Amino acid sequence: MKFLLIVFAIGAAGWTVSADLGYVSEVQQNYDQTVNDALVEQIKYELTASYVYQAYASFFGRADVALAGFQKFFAAASKEERDHAQILIDYINQRGGVAQYESINLEKACDAMAANKDVTFSNSRTRPCICEMMWTQSDNECNLDEDKRQYGLQSMEDALALERFVNDKILSLHKTAGRNNDAHLTHVLEHVFLEEQVTSIRELAGYVTRLRSFKTNYALGEYMFDQKLQ
Repeated sequence: MKFLLIVFAIGAAGWTVSADLGYVSEVQQNYDQTVNDALVEQIKYELTASYVYQAYASFFGRADVALAGFQKFFAAASKEERDHAQILIDYINQRGGVAQYESINLEKACDAMAANKDVTFSNSRTRPCICEMMWTQSDNECNLDEDKRQYGLQSMEDALALERFVNDKILSLHKTAGRNNDAHLTHVLEHVFLEEQVTSIRELAGYVTRLRSFKTNYALGEYMFDQKLQ
């Protein structure tokens, strides 16, 4: 045991790890700092989306909401966004970059979702409902009477706005990579991220259309839709 401790001590003494980790010069090639910073920012957006989706999954699992299909959908969506973040983290390491983590600003994300004019929210609301549900202070735009609640529709509208927001950021990242002639990153974004984002946006838009069609008996339509998601 003493011999092992001595060997470990000698080996550890030879390790020189900087307190301020920077780029790995042996790996870094055609990889600009602006690209690295943009990737770090995108990781934050992906984790923010995961957090929002996890909040919705928790909400739909409540006993007084009890929509298991929606809970399953948003739990899977949350995991998918976390997986996206991990892909980007691994990619930064692959390119010899450095990932520095920042706090997740949900309020800023909610403001960006609300500012997206490409998505019209139902009931003339101006903000995503999950933003109200996560905060103690709200405008009460989503706390409708029990017979008028449309949690399923509101959640899918929010998800559509969020996916468009994240997609805008990926497109911006793609432009940054293009300006820096980073062919590898543009390839990864096009074949891994953008294709999936376009598919998700189309899927969510279809879900919103279907849920909006339940005009005479929304509650029944939402129940049947929830069963399909299970």
